[in-house]
Amino acid sequence: YMMARHVHQQIKGALWLPPPTRGMYIHGSVGVGKSFCMDLFYDTCKDITHYRGRRRAHFHEFMLDVHQRIHQFKRDHPKQDPIPFVALELAHEAQLLCFDEFQVTDIADALILKRLFSLMFHIGVVVVSTSNRPPDALYEGGLNRSLFLPFIDSLKETCDVISMDTTHDYRRDAINVENNQSNSYFLTCNGTTTYNSLQHIFNSGGGNSRNEAIPVIMGREVKVSRANEKCAWFDFKELCHQPLGAADYISIANRFDTIIIDNVPQLGANHYNEARRFVTLIDALYEARTKLVISAQVALENLFVDFQAQLVTSDGDEEIAVEEKKSRDETWVNGEGGSSSSNSTTMVRSKNGENIEWSATGRVGVSLAQLSAVQEVAFSFRRAESRLAEMSGSQWGQ
Repeated sequence: YMMARHVHQQIKGALWLPPPTRGMYIHGSVGVGKSFCMDLFYDTCKDITHYRGRRRAHFHEFMLDVHQRIHQFKRDHPKQDPIPFVALELAHEAQLLCFDEFQVTDIADALILKRLFSLMFHIGVVVVSTSNRPPDALYEGGLNRSLFLPFIDSLKETCDVISMDTTHDYRRDAINVENNQSNSYFLTCNGTTTYNSLQHIFNSGGGNSRNEAIPVIMGREVKVSRANEKCAWFDFKELCHQPLGAADYISIANRFDTIIIDNVPQLGANHYNEARRFVTLIDALYEARTKLVISAQVALENLFVDFQAQLVTSDGDEEIAVEEKKSRDETWVNGEGGSSSSNSTTMVRSKNGENIEWSATGRVGVSLAQLSAVQEVAFSFRRAESRLAEMSGSQWGQ
């Protein structure tokens, strides 16, 4: 009780301070230089934040840290509210927070962000973030989004919203200069040639091939069946058909200099769960500057089959409609009981008229609560494709 009272007194005292310096929310299309500009700003602030602290993190990494702090606090103080304590702890560590790829896909994170950031804004923390979405599109279509809207208003009140209104993807320049020749993206159809190339890259990691268990936050671990000193070799199913998340991928990215992923399929609505994990993996590897080597079934420009999800109304019932763009397949939600029912199935109609069952859960059944996450994965395909183009260049990881 005394600790909680002390935390609340510090936060309340901060409300009498002068208005804090305004932050920035930079949004725009993929590869236009949002992260580059933020990193320039972050480096420039090195001297002026020497005593006040600064932090730069991918948003996945930051939220994992927040969840871990909440977990530890609730374990030690089960009857107390952890959010004020976590907000004050983060503010003491850094008065400048720079986030890359600000995104919200579930109601738990949405509600945590609303309270956590409101408190940090009051304490005087300056937030600079990048995102592919404007503030008003955050958590769009999410469950109980109305509860999150006050945070968007607060974000716009405390940050200058900057739109980088251009479409040129500078990441693709890295591979265009090399005339689309990549030493890290191979096709499985090349058989022995591809396998020998992957084996050579793996052997260059040094040491004997072995199993390894890598520690993950909150006492977990992720198993690697083929690793050496600097390199790990995975089949796509090992990484993306298993219930792994950002924490696992960040631990893998931080452990190895090079990651090889074999047998990557073409990814679209019919591989939703796998695609979602693969995009999260790419974000982790990109942030850690880890070299990525891929053996895929299709060329890089065809790896992601773009699709979009939206809310439609049919006979008074709201449903999720997903339309694949590049393949021109038709996808819809076939459900009974309307928007509140879990008895619904997402169906994909292929070009030849075949009906294929698909759902965001990997099983029969999809609900409107998953609309925001489905939209975010579809939206993130462009970012993942852009980052893969840059990571396929010979200079990546040097």
